[in-house]
Amino acid sequence: MFTRTRRRVASSKTALVSGVVMATLVVSLGVSVPSSSALGTSAFCKTMFTYKPVTPPTKISTKSYQKWAKASLQFYEKLDSEAPNAKTKVIFDEIVTILKYEASSSSLKSLEAYIAANHAHFAKSSIALAKAIIACAQ
Repeated sequence: MFTRTRRRVASSKTALVSGVVMATLVVSLGVSVPSSSALGTSAFCKTMFTYKPVTPPTKISTKSYQKWAKASLQFYEKLDSEAPNAKTKVIFDEIVTILKYEASSSSLKSLEAYIAANHAHFAKSSIALAKAIIACAQ
């Protein structure tokens, strides 16, 4: 049970963090190129450029995972409030909801069940997040 929990937590974190890191890399490569779109100068994009990764916990426990989720939550709440359109807002609402649950989860068993139930949302949100970030660099 615990090994399965570790794998699910790790794959969920990997999906979310990979999307953000890939998109941040793309954005950082395009920072020196002036943006031709109005979106590139939006508050959302400016916040994206301030992204500082939160190191995922090396030890899987509810306490370490809660700490990681709480630290990540602040950034995503800000992006949610600055979302450039309704579609992006829905995506960030989902991410914020997921992180809030993970920040308050009290057991690995309930966290495992939640991650298993929301794995498709994690993957979908990661892709949509990457697209939103790439739009800032164009």
